[in-house]
Amino acid sequence: MASGLLWACAARAGDLTPPGAPGSTMHTLEELYQKQLTATQQVAALQQQVAGLQQQVVSNQQALASNQQALADMQARMLSAGMQETSGSMVLIPGGSFVMGATTNVGHESYGDEVPQHTVSVSAFYMDRYEVTSNLWREVYTWATNKGYAFANAGLGKGGTHPVHTVTWYDCIAWCNARSVRDGFAPCYTNANGTVYTNAAANSFTGGCNWAASGYRLPTEAEWEKAARGGVANRRFPWDDANTIQHARANYNAAPASYTYDTSPTTGFHPSYSTGGMPYTSPVASFAPNGYGLYDMAGNVSEWCWDWYSESYYSTSPGSDPRGPSSGTSRVLRSGSWNYRADVARCAYRNGYNPDGWGSNFGFRCARGL
Repeated sequence: MASGLLWACAARAGDLTPPGAPGSTMHTLEELYQKQLTATQQVAALQQQVAGLQQQVVSNQQALASNQQALADMQARMLSAGMQETSGSMVLIPGGSFVMGATTNVGHESYGDEVPQHTVSVSAFYMDRYEVTSNLWREVYTWATNKGYAFANAGLGKGGTHPVHTVTWYDCIAWCNARSVRDGFAPCYTNANGTVYTNAAANSFTGGCNWAASGYRLPTEAEWEKAARGGVANRRFPWDDANTIQHARANYNAAPASYTYDTSPTTGFHPSYSTGGMPYTSPVASFAPNGYGLYDMAGNVSEWCWDWYSESYYSTSPGSDPRGPSSGTSRVLRSGSWNYRADVARCAYRNGYNPDGWGSNFGFRCARGL
């Protein structure tokens, strides 16, 4: 009997077969092995996918770096040629040094406020390719007056593509702010309390210019002259092939008997535009551009600049990004006009006028920092 019990116990101890088929939550060793194998294969496949994605990222980064370098090379070539534009039809004026003032070193005449010649370094900036037209002025003006801006003058123009005229310096800086806000840029001109300048009707401004702002502004006098010279030194006018002027090149009041460098065969007002009553402005871009692709840098209308005017400023002007005296009574006007003689159309000519002044000779174009 004892041996029978021992045999029964031994049989129970050695019998490892589960009682019946596996339940729903139980797996055989073969099934577990297959699941592990499948999971291992899936992990390997995912690792391959990750490796492929990483390689693609590396390839994309290399392509991006190559494209960025190509873009930088292209921009550098365009920058050196002064050909780059923004969507707002502005030309990129390359930074660098130029000789500012009357070109007395090559025998050209000068007025007292155009000397001494001095080297000025100007940071790169954008400049309107064209003088602000009557059409563009009216678009921004209408937008601005609906937003609470006020102007001393509504601005006039002989035609939609002619330059706007009869605008004060105050009108121009308020308009620049309105154009900036309308186009999504930070306005440059702020009142003394930090608010945006919007009220040109008061004919006063005690604030300043935020030079780091992205918006439109008037060019400084130095920026204007650098842009006007078109990258060429020792020239009287904004073109690089002659030191003379004719009606074929600009809209001005010709007087060849008075100036040896006025060689126009036609005298007086420009014969193509002296019709329909004054002012005898011409549509922008009626003449060839200068070396930077800017139009009407001589003649048509005189252009307001940011700076206070000082006759002796060139004697103390800083050598880098000069912005004019800290105070004054007149603001700088540059370029000639349809009504002015050849001497006023020279790149070096400078003048000042009360900032609340206006007339059919006065217009402007905008600049923007980078």
